[in-house]
Amino acid sequence: MFYRLLSILLISAFSLAAIPAQAAEKGKAQTLCPLMGGEIDKKVYTDYQGKRVYFCCPGCIDKFKADPQTYILKMEKEGIVLEKAPKPQTLCPVMGGEIDKNVYLDHGGKRVYFCCAGCLDKFKADPDSYIKKLEEQGVELEKSPDK
Repeated sequence: MFYRLLSILLISAFSLAAIPAQAAEKGKAQTLCPLMGGEIDKKVYTDYQGKRVYFCCPGCIDKFKADPQTYILKMEKEGIVLEKAPKPQTLCPVMGGEIDKNVYLDHGGKRVYFCCAGCLDKFKADPDSYIKKLEEQGVELEKSPDK
């Protein structure tokens, strides 16, 4: 009886200990400026090592860039998990070469760039698969301009 009660208590203790660890894994979203402590403005940000860091005002960006690691560590200690920075398209989805911003097609509300005009017909044959491939790589395509 004693060992059964002891095992129940131990299981309960380990279960409760896991709750904060699980919460820490998820982390919390950034809501405050890492420099001034004010509420962030989602239009004011910089990307650093694949993460997006928001600020309360444009003046904080240069101060952050002077010593980014200090502010990143501060946020990590507070349990803040930064958003991933969107990855822009830099390579052609057909040939894999560097894109030429003058060669593009709009499809499904998204603008897709290519390395050369020769890639356009291949893309037109199956645009959704090429777009899917880019998005699976983490590329965030530009939106097509409204017509």
